[in-house]
Amino acid sequence: MSSYAKGMALWIASLTAVVGLLGIAALTIHRLAAAPESLTSWSDEGKDGTASVTGCDVRGPIGPGGVGYYWACTADVTTPAGTLAGVQFLGELTPDDAGKPVAVENDEGEWLRNISHPYWSLDYVIGIYLAIFALCAVAMHLATHQVLKEEEPDETAKAEFVANAVTMPVRHHEELKSNRDSGKLTTGLGLSLVVFAGFIGWLVFELRITAFWDPAYLVSGVFFLLGVVITIYGLREKTVPDVATFFVEPEGLRVQLSDGRGTLLRWSLLERVVFEPTHTLGIRKTASVQLVPSPREGDGLHAWIRGYFRGVRATYGYELSPGAQLPAATKFSKLIERQSPGLTRWPRREVRRWGFGLFGLVDRFRRTGRR
Repeated sequence: MSSYAKGMALWIASLTAVVGLLGIAALTIHRLAAAPESLTSWSDEGKDGTASVTGCDVRGPIGPGGVGYYWACTADVTTPAGTLAGVQFLGELTPDDAGKPVAVENDEGEWLRNISHPYWSLDYVIGIYLAIFALCAVAMHLATHQVLKEEEPDETAKAEFVANAVTMPVRHHEELKSNRDSGKLTTGLGLSLVVFAGFIGWLVFELRITAFWDPAYLVSGVFFLLGVVITIYGLREKTVPDVATFFVEPEGLRVQLSDGRGTLLRWSLLERVVFEPTHTLGIRKTASVQLVPSPREGDGLHAWIRGYFRGVRATYGYELSPGAQLPAATKFSKLIERQSPGLTRWPRREVRRWGFGLFGLVDRFRRTGRR
């Protein structure tokens, strides 16, 4: 199965799971939004009838009302027009109302406790969040589709027709910063989710029918964690990696950045070029390209890599490219081997072949002898 097919399959599975979880959360919040201000009092002013509780049972922990426990009571409602038997009240009456004439109102055919229901705006709030999540899902789908479709690395026009050139992403010392306004919007969305989660948690605490714990707290917790993650993501300073074209020449690696600047890394200054495959959820295959300069610090190559490419220490050496697509990395490795045999290493492949780097050690001595 191709990377694109795997990615789309995982995307559909993830989207189905997220839609299911959001659906349950929306049902839970819809139930909480319809809750009365109090489950112990009512107002006789403007009532449409009087309810006498005949029985109650507990609903939950999961059902049409989302997650959580709530009372479902039946009552006989006495109105000026007569008596209605077996009227069902969801989350409006409790067993403590038995034997009491509870004032009720008729809201478009639905009987409710005759008291304020101040949380109705939660339905609109969750609707807004669901719309935002839907837009984000569409944007992520388009981005994922674009990334997975690009099985081959993007080559610049200059390197497209050059057989000995490969273009890969690099961490240039003048990295481009991401849009700060988008970061502020993301942070604001995350903080609003945290506040929303706190309010939902308080409402669950006020309306709970158990001693303390109620599964509806999970909805509040999920929104809280999601808000924290989004807030942290928005506060982080994100950068856009640059790209560099690497020309593999008889003298060495000639690095050409997108701004036209570059330099030549001679073969004699390089100890090894290591390719460490990485996987994004097992779908998009990339490789971290790591450069191991010769041990001599005096040649200035170490300082140049650390400064110019912001090369950071990785598993085997300085990270030259954080995530080259696997076809580009493979091509780069083959080009290097043509000019300097034995210089490249694929540690995982060597281990799978039971080489454990021994063949690479022999190649290194052979290269030293040729020098």
